[in-house]
Amino acid sequence: MTQSSMHELPPFRVPAGTRMIARLVGLGLLLACIAGLVEWFIIRVEVNAGEVLVLVNKTGATVPDELADAFGDQVVLYPELADAIAAKTGVTADRVREGYKGVQLEVLPEGRYFPNPYFYKSMKFPATLIGQGEIGVLVRKFGKPLPFPKTVATAPDERGPVAEILLPGRRNINLLAYEVQRFPAIQIPEGHAGVVTLLSGDDPRERNTYTVAVGEKGVQHETLPPGLEYYNPYLRHIEVVDVRSHRYDMLDDDAIHFPSNDSFTITIEGTIEWAIRPDRVAEITVAYGDAGDILEKIIIPYVRGIARIQGSKLAASEFISGKTRTAFQDRFLTELKRECWEQGVEIRAALVRDILPPNEIASLISQREQADQEIERSTNQMSEAQSEARLVEQREMQAQNSAIGDARRTVVTLTKQAEQSKGVAVTQARRELEVNKLDLDAAKKQAEAIRARGQADANVLLADYRARAEPLARSVKAFGDGVSYARQFYFQRVAPAIRTILTNTDGPFAETFKALQTVPTEPASTTGERP
Repeated sequence: MTQSSMHELPPFRVPAGTRMIARLVGLGLLLACIAGLVEWFIIRVEVNAGEVLVLVNKTGATVPDELADAFGDQVVLYPELADAIAAKTGVTADRVREGYKGVQLEVLPEGRYFPNPYFYKSMKFPATLIGQGEIGVLVRKFGKPLPFPKTVATAPDERGPVAEILLPGRRNINLLAYEVQRFPAIQIPEGHAGVVTLLSGDDPRERNTYTVAVGEKGVQHETLPPGLEYYNPYLRHIEVVDVRSHRYDMLDDDAIHFPSNDSFTITIEGTIEWAIRPDRVAEITVAYGDAGDILEKIIIPYVRGIARIQGSKLAASEFISGKTRTAFQDRFLTELKRECWEQGVEIRAALVRDILPPNEIASLISQREQADQEIERSTNQMSEAQSEARLVEQREMQAQNSAIGDARRTVVTLTKQAEQSKGVAVTQARRELEVNKLDLDAAKKQAEAIRARGQADANVLLADYRARAEPLARSVKAFGDGVSYARQFYFQRVAPAIRTILTNTDGPFAETFKALQTVPTEPASTTGERP
């Protein structure tokens, strides 16, 4: 075909219907591309690691008027609200959560989502992370207000702090529906106990008690052992109590003062080691307080009271004597332990360092104690001398017995020798026997002399004491009584010093000499003058 014939062919025309279809297909492809771009670049929501997505329904129905009084202030579509609306309207709870305005309770974890911005508002929040050594408490923002006197929400449709706690770790929580409050876990050290106060629970069945039964609102009788305790501060309050030994020194200004039976002030210095009884930690903490309160309210009052009661039974001088003082200490400590144990406090050790009597009598009593000790020492020396005499006597007896044994052995030997040589041997044996007898007599006499010397020393001491007392007793007895003897002694001292007396016959000085006047044995003269 030539070129000229080609130009002669009629032009090719696409049918109008086909062109319309092509245009529609192209337009559809264009719209699909635009929709894809809009969805990818505008609608797409990327939830990264450590984030959650919360959807809020922007469109839809509102809470029916019949439920407005109970749920009119709710913005979170929680299960109880959805169930109530579903029961009222006849739709399913899922339809309510999708078709009503409000915040969806469930959150979406990390990922890629394409929520329609016309129907939903997308809000990203960081995931909740509870660190080590702390706990999280959810405060529910939806639901019915808590009835008085509850402090935590135990029902799923109650508003307020939730009873369950969040332990360390990650949680995907809707922060529009909940507030997360973090609290440190409480560490109960060794030697301590945790006293638990339940802030929410049943009312106590038994009133006016320091502790309540398990599950009842108030201070629990059982305490927590040492360790890390995770607890809800809205549900429980934990107070750490020291149950180790405490020391109280009664020194200087803290010393105990009390009057004795004879009204002298006695001072006690010492140290008391005490601790709270493990089985009554909660009760004692509630009733009295901390360690300082226990010391001020229990231990010090009992120490002072018992010291005054027991000390008032003794005179001041008896606090220096060893036996009486020891007996007082034993009674004081026994009574203190018993009284404090009944109050829930254990007295583990108590030491009375010193009991100080008043200075005005301490020296006098000390001198008397020294005199008593001197007498006791002299008595001991006498006993020792008697023991020494008995020991010497025993030694001499042993020596005597030994000598007798030797003599007997010698006799046997001499007897045997005498059998061999009768004449000379018998004479020799008799001579030795006489010598031994003399030695024996000498030993006996020496033992008797030693014993007599010890007895004489003892008698000399006794006679010395008697010699000092008997002359005075005889003199008093001779004059009839002590007053007469004292008068005679007085006159003997005064008379040699009197040379001249210038006084009348009346007066106190003359009365002294009237007692010396003797009654006349002869009748008075006719002139009425005294001879």
